[in-house]
Amino acid sequence: MAIPSKNSDLYRRLRLYGFGFLLGLLIVSFVYKGKGCQMPNSAKMEELSWQKLQYTPHSGTSKPCRNITEADIKQVLKNGKVNYSMSDVRHKPYSSYAVEGLSALGRKLRIMIDDVDTISKVTFTIDLSSEKDTCDCR
Repeated sequence: MAIPSKNSDLYRRLRLYGFGFLLGLLIVSFVYKGKGCQMPNSAKMEELSWQKLQYTPHSGTSKPCRNITEADIKQVLKNGKVNYSMSDVRHKPYSSYAVEGLSALGRKLRIMIDDVDTISKVTFTIDLSSEKDTCDCR
């Protein structure tokens, strides 16, 4: 009868560990297949873009001198990013988000949106590409 060496015991343990590790990887890959993680910015943008849009009188879409259309706002919501330094996420009763992005014409816009339950309420828009706001129409 041969005396088992310490190396054969180590190899047996490594094979068992490797088998368990691979089995665990397979189970995790099947459980989380198709699910990914999202960053907070992309998750909030997805939520804001899927909600119903509502415009306030000060939103800028009703002011012809600003020349900002609903299509511009939808374009910014589709491709923009939330600027959390300009946003007020702890504002009561509803959080307010500053979304910045490019319109279809290449103008850089900032849109302030209140997240009201299932409605994205556009409170106002700013054209960041112009030096100062020259719109005096009410």
